[in-house]
Parts: sequence; C-alpha cells; structure tokens
Amino acid sequence: MRGTSNGLPSAEPVLELQDVWCAFGDHEVLRGIDLTVHRHEVVVLIGPSGSGKSTLLRTVNLLEHVDDGRILLTGQDITDPRVDADAVRGRIGTVFQSYNLFPHLSVLDNVTLAARVVHKHSRAEAEARGLISGEVGRGTFVQRRRLPATAKGAGQDVINLALNVPPSTGEDELIASVLSEILADGALPPLLGYLPHQGLPSHREIIAEWLRAFRLKIDVANLFITHGGQHALSIALNMVAEPKAMVLTERFTYSGMIALSAQNGYRLHGVDGDADGLLPDALDRAFSDTGARVLFATPSLQTPTGTVMTPERRQQIADIVSRHDAYLLEDDVYAFLFAAPPTPVSALIPDRSFYVTSFAKCLAPGLRIGAMIVPEQFRDRCINAVRATGWMASPIMAEVVARLLHSGDLMRQVQLKRTAAVRRNAIADRMLGNWLTPLSGTAGFHRWLPIPAGRTLIALVTQAAQAGITIAPPGALQQVDRGTLGIRLCLGHPATDDVLENALAELKRILESAEAISFV
Repeated sequence: MRGTSNGLPSAEPVLELQDVWCAFGDHEVLRGIDLTVHRHEVVVLIGPSGSGKSTLLRTVNLLEHVDDGRILLTGQDITDPRVDADAVRGRIGTVFQSYNLFPHLSVLDNVTLAARVVHKHSRAEAEARGLISGEVGRGTFVQRRRLPATAKGAGQDVINLALNVPPSTGEDELIASVLSEILADGALPPLLGYLPHQGLPSHREIIAEWLRAFRLKIDVANLFITHGGQHALSIALNMVAEPKAMVLTERFTYSGMIALSAQNGYRLHGVDGDADGLLPDALDRAFSDTGARVLFATPSLQTPTGTVMTPERRQQIADIVSRHDAYLLEDDVYAFLFAAPPTPVSALIPDRSFYVTSFAKCLAPGLRIGAMIVPEQFRDRCINAVRATGWMASPIMAEVVARLLHSGDLMRQVQLKRTAAVRRNAIADRMLGNWLTPLSGTAGFHRWLPIPAGRTLIALVTQAAQAGITIAPPGALQQVDRGTLGIRLCLGHPATDDVLENALAELKRILESAEAISFV
C-alpha cells in the first residue's frame, strides 16, 4: 500500500531493491524481491506472519545478509561488501517489533531514540522542526509531516472573520483515515456508479437515526441526501415558489438565500425580530400584506444575529405558517451545538415544512453532504429535482459521513466543536464583551456586533480591512434604522485561539478609537 507524506513523490528513488534473495538454510524467505520507494512516499508491507516482511526490512538495514541482488540507497549499492554498515544504519531508522522495544521508554522515545543518539538531535530541535508535539494532559506525539504553510494557503496576513466555518478539531485526519478504510476494504467500486437520487438506503437510515436526536419524526422515504444545505434549499424553494415569487425571511438573513434570490428572481421580504427570533405579529402581517406563501427561517443560532427562538415562539410561528396555508423552509444546521436541541418548527408542522441541515458545520464544509426532509406530497418532485441538479450527492462523501456516524467519531467531533465554540466565545466576550450581543445560552461559531453609536458600517469594515481583518456587512432586506445595524463576527475560521484573540484585540482598539475614515 502506498501514499505520500508530503506532496508528490520525488522523481529519483531513495531506496531500490533489485532481485533480492535471502534464505536461512534451505528456507528461502525473500525470492527475487523488487521494490522502489521515492522520497516522501509511504509504503506499507502487508502479509501474513512468516511471509518475510521483517526480513525484508532487516536486509535494508543490513541486519540480515543478502544472498543475491542489490539494495540501492540514494543510488549507492549498500550490499557492496566494502560499504560501512554502521554508516548505512545511521541513515535508516528502524523501529523493531514490540518484544525488541525498550520497555522503560515511551513510544515517542523509542521512535526518536536513533535521531537523538546517532544524529544528536535534541527534543527541542525535534519540536522546532514540527516532528513532535506535546499537549498538556495527553502526552507527546510524533507529528505527521505537513505541507509548508504557503502550499496549504495558510500563513496569510489577513484574518478572515467573515467566513462562517467551524474551528478545526482534527476532522481532516479523521476523514483521511475513513477514506483510507474505504479503499482498503474494497468499498470504493460500488460507490462509483449511478446510485439512487435520494442516496443509498443504508446512508439514509443512519443519517435518519442521527436526525432523530434533534426531536424529529422521520420517514426515511422522505429523507434526501443532498450536495450540502445550499442544494437542499434550492430544491425546496423550487418546490414551493415560482420565479419572482415573494419569500419571507428574517430581516437580516443568510447570504445563501440572497444568492438564490439573485439567481432565480425570488423577491425577499425581511420580517422584524427580537432576541427570541421572528416577531409573530410582524410575520402574520407580512404574510397578509405581501401575499407570500413561503417563509425561510433559522430558528436556532440564526445567522447573522445568533438569536434562538423559544419553544413558545416556535409554536406561534408554526401556527401562523399553517393559518396562512404557507410553507416553511427551516435551516437547522447549528442544532448539533445544543446539548438539548430545541424542537424544530418543522416537527410541529411536518406537512408544511422542508427541514434542511448539513454536515458542513459539525464536520467539514468540503464534504458537501446535506440532508433534507420533505413533505410526503413533494417526494416524487424532489427526486426529479435532485436528478436534474446533479443526479445524486457524492456517494463516497456520504459513505464517509455514514461511517463516522456508525463509529461514533462524528459525535466525538461534535463534542470537540462544542468545546471549541465555548472557548472561542469566551475569548470574544473577554475582548469585546461590552460591544457584543449577549449569548443566547448556547455557544455558536458567530456573534453579532451592533454598530456603536457614532460609527458607520462602511468605515468599520474599511478600518478592519486596513488592519488585516476581513469582516462583512450583513444582508439587510429592507431599510433599517441605525440602532439595528451590526456585523457578524465569525469565530471559527482563525487557525488558532491566539490568532482570533489578536484579531479581536485589534477590533477592540478600532472600536475604542475615533472613527478614522470618512467617505465623501
């Protein structure tokens, strides 16, 4: 099995075995072995006990003789009798099987012993080079080789507080591990064909079980796996709103809904809200005044304001939607952040609701896997809509999600995301507590910063940009008074807590100083 630890393999091999034979008496262990390994390439030898794996490794380190053939290390024939075996062994690290390890040393110390003793590399040097890392309470670990920061797009001077992504909690290595499992156990070929538009039944069953924890009653027949939440919203809108139709949303709404409006000509109408979300009277009046029959809402950790509807408010919104013979599109992507998730509005009016979520915030946006529960009467049309807009969501990525759900690793990621959200909100409160809207009780990945009196939105955005911080104004749907204007600060994108704290400290400095920019 082969892989690479750091980019593409080099053109020149670092190790070559050419027709290598090795026998112990009459027993031939290695018979004409040919092997080429390039720099940065990872090669795993797999085989039953006694098949010669250890013998092959020992011949490479000149701990066993070679009866025939050659072994080349960076072009040098190390099987030549004139070669200094100790010098060769100083260039090759070998970790023996458990009975040959030093029992009084840790795994890390066993692995790094040669580097420290032979090459005189100190522990501090290994940490500085990123070869090992230590975490208080967990221990010291050998690090996977990483791409340089510039190759990964990291290390940039600009800190992005406008992109609402979850903080990294090790999901990249977890997903890589699952992809390796899919390759290793032969599950990939069946996932490469044209599969059911709604998603494989096995995938939908395990996702349905996950969603039941959010107080939903689910008929798997009405569950769809989609290309992320945005794809689901596009399909749902297409079911209940004609082009140029009026669609009600919160006054400040999700940027993806504004994009769908621009693409398909929907006319969005913002409805006033308070700390508990949409105001029932304002919603009732908006349905009557506009003739709209569709409402898009995010009752839990609304973006951009972060409000959470109370149970009473959710029931009131459900009653109003039903009374106006309307439909609800509910975005519940942040439900996983709640230890006890609120009952979705969709659960109160399932025949009038499209429930949408995704695995972008609890796992990774790049998976592009979402889920949608549709009213039964729309099921057949939604199947055709998925076919018309992509045939199916990626079965490979759906398999990744299903395996992580089955193993419990996704739930462990959820716990890590919740912990990271609490920690980063604590930083935000410490740095900007006097300016931020208080938490609703559950920490999310974004906070609402009302524009202070005497400030202008455009000047604040510009001053932040000059300080290397990207923030973006919200999508307001009607003219709003200055007292309601604000900025969504996204806490998840900065690579570390320290980077976030530095960015917020700079914003604090800007807020505490006089407005330095005016526009004419």
